[in-house]
Amino acid sequence: MIQHINLLSRRSRKKGLEWLMVLVVALALLAVAGFAGMTELRLQRLGESEAKTQQSIAELKATLEKKRRDAGFNDSQAMAQQSAALRGQIDARRDWSDLMQKGELGTPWGHSQLLEILASLHQDGIWLQGMEVSKGGQSISITGKSLNTEAVMRYIAQVNEAFKPMNIQFSSMEITQESATGDAAQKAGILKFKLY
Repeated sequence: MIQHINLLSRRSRKKGLEWLMVLVVALALLAVAGFAGMTELRLQRLGESEAKTQQSIAELKATLEKKRRDAGFNDSQAMAQQSAALRGQIDARRDWSDLMQKGELGTPWGHSQLLEILASLHQDGIWLQGMEVSKGGQSISITGKSLNTEAVMRYIAQVNEAFKPMNIQFSSMEITQESATGDAAQKAGILKFKLY
C-alpha cells in the first residue's frame, strides 16, 4: 500500500490562514488609524475653540478695563479712597440721625407746638414774660408774673395738663416777690414765678 502525502495542500492552508491573519491585523491597524485620525480632528477643533474663547476673554478684559477708565476707576486704590469717603459720610449721617432720634437736636417740626399750647392757655391774674426751650426741647422753663399765688397754682395745673400728651411735666417752680423799685404802691403784691 502506498500512501501519498500531499505536502502542497497543507501549505496552501497555512498560507490561507496567514493571509487571513494579515487581513485581520491590517483591518485592526486601519481601525486604530481611523480612530487616531478622528481623535486628532477633535483635538484640533477643541484647540480652535479654546483659541476663540481666549480671544473672547481678552476682548472682554479690554472692554472692562476701558469701562473702568471711563468711569474713573483706574485702580483699586481710587476705589478704596472713594469707599472710605462714602463710609465717612455714612458715619456722619448716622451720628446726626442718632442725635435726632434721641431728641438732642430738637424735633423736625420745631417748637411751634409748644408755643401754640401756651398761647391757648388762659388764667386770670397771670401774664407770661418768657419761655426757654433748651436741650433740644427736653428742658422747658416758663417765666411770668402774677397777682397772687393761687393763680400761679391753677396755671401750673393747666400747663401740666396741656403738656401731658407730649410727656412734658413741670415739677419745679420758684415764686419770688418782685422788688419794690420806683413806685412801691404799683409794685406791691406782684409775684414773679418760674416753672421748669
